[in-house]
Amino acid sequence: MRFFALDTRIAEKIRQRYCTEGEEEVLLTRYHWMSFLFRTVREICITIALFVVIFLALEYEWPLYEIIGSAAAVWIVFVFFHVLRDYIDWRYDMILLTTEKMVLVDQTSFIRHEEKPIHLENVGGVSSSTQFLNLFPFGTLTLNLKEGLGGDALTLRYVPHAERVASLISDVVTKYQRKGHLKEGDPAASL
Repeated sequence: MRFFALDTRIAEKIRQRYCTEGEEEVLLTRYHWMSFLFRTVREICITIALFVVIFLALEYEWPLYEIIGSAAAVWIVFVFFHVLRDYIDWRYDMILLTTEKMVLVDQTSFIRHEEKPIHLENVGGVSSSTQFLNLFPFGTLTLNLKEGLGGDALTLRYVPHAERVASLISDVVTKYQRKGHLKEGDPAASL
């Protein structure tokens, strides 16, 4: 389903758009669900506060309909749309790694969608680090780029099993670089 810039079948479309003939998909991963939870902490606190106000209205016999109507309006304006935006941002963001390139998809809302294809020859290095004392199975992935996208480090947070993903990216980049250096007349190319 497509709604403005949001496409619910984005993984299939990204594969069609960026995978060429002979190119294989190595990894498709989305961000950890805790990233959604941490983004919505403020909204959870507002919701709890609104329930406390409604409970107090029941306890002290305040005008219940006005309190519930006001709380519902505040919840829709200040909570619902933020949670929806955060859910879309979490659910439809992904990392696609193929034997030729890496594609980072950033779906921020209904109206903003960004795809960042990074060719493997532009990856200078990759590293991973833990988040939250390594209590959860996710971490930070840092891509050091040679050129394109500014040539800087690109940091991705809440990547599930970031150390495995970093290792896999490093392996694919190494194999890609070795394949590019082997010439057809080179005896090592037949190995």
